[in-house]
Amino acid sequence: MNCIKTIKRNPVPSDVFLKTTKLYYQMGKNDYYQYLFESNYDYISKSVSDQDAYAFLRVFFPEYKISESRMRTLLLDSTVPKNSAEHLYKNLIFIFRHIRDKSIEPFALTVVEVNSLVKILFQNVSGLDKIQYRRFKINTHSLISKESNSMREKLEELINEFLAVKKEDNYEPLILHVNLIVDFINMDVYTGNKNDVIGILLLYILMIQEGFIVSNYISFFAKVHLNKPDLQEAIAKCKFQWQEGLAEIMPLVRFFIKVFKESYFNLSERARDFEYESKLEISKSDYIENTIMKLGDVFAKDEIRERHPLISDSTINRTLKRLHEAEKIRPLGKGRSAKWIKLVKSTKKMNFHEQLNLKLGDEFDE
Repeated sequence: MNCIKTIKRNPVPSDVFLKTTKLYYQMGKNDYYQYLFESNYDYISKSVSDQDAYAFLRVFFPEYKISESRMRTLLLDSTVPKNSAEHLYKNLIFIFRHIRDKSIEPFALTVVEVNSLVKILFQNVSGLDKIQYRRFKINTHSLISKESNSMREKLEELINEFLAVKKEDNYEPLILHVNLIVDFINMDVYTGNKNDVIGILLLYILMIQEGFIVSNYISFFAKVHLNKPDLQEAIAKCKFQWQEGLAEIMPLVRFFIKVFKESYFNLSERARDFEYESKLEISKSDYIENTIMKLGDVFAKDEIRERHPLISDSTINRTLKRLHEAEKIRPLGKGRSAKWIKLVKSTKKMNFHEQLNLKLGDEFDE
């Protein structure tokens, strides 16, 4: 609990203050984003949840190998996991989808809720399914006898102290929560050496509830995946001199500010594109067809989805079927990863040199 205890005497650097101010300016558009994407929320949240599960596994559990095709299959509720890696991936899918389900009570920061999250995360994962509160030795009145105590009580003390500080309403939420997570990680609450993983997941959940709703629309852990070395370095720094109350938490704060800032930038772009598409007079299916005609002669469904993340799979599938029946495209192979080939030629764009060589009328006689 060294960070929470010393938070009052740790000043916020000027660059962090400036960056959080700019971040909160972007968060001021939260209501607008929620209204804009309200009708598509279920589709978006499921898509982002699946991206988060994929990236989280890659970042924190690189030793668990699952093929790309199998990972796509595991997204289906009917698919049964066959090994520990697949069980872990299915657990992550459940957690990230559960977080965004508006029909379910939000996560509460209590010992019971934290422990339930840990149990769900590692359920049926060999070697990790037995994770429990770490026990430590404390001296009793006797000179030789020792008593074993559980970190559960220490975690409860940390949460209570955090909630008391939060109630004062004197600290910026992101910085305050990073202090909490750094204490959690360094206290080594659970066995299994996965406290940093649990801590980052907790921070992610808590920040969504603190108003960083961008993570409901843009994959947070996909961006973490792209900056994994920076996260690892920041976590290593926050562990140094923690016992002495001198943990360096600002690198971790800066890392998360960067991720949230980039996420809000992407969300702003997505909102702009969504508004543009919604005002188009042509149908979404025609819009997709237009995109397909601009792709290469051989293309994949994922290329369409990347360009139209807010259009449902069913609409894309209907368009592919319509173009197939019209003999404009045909599939190459079968299955979810099958590619398509165009049977009609796209209008070829001329490059700069070709445009220079255009003959615009009769040439002058020499």
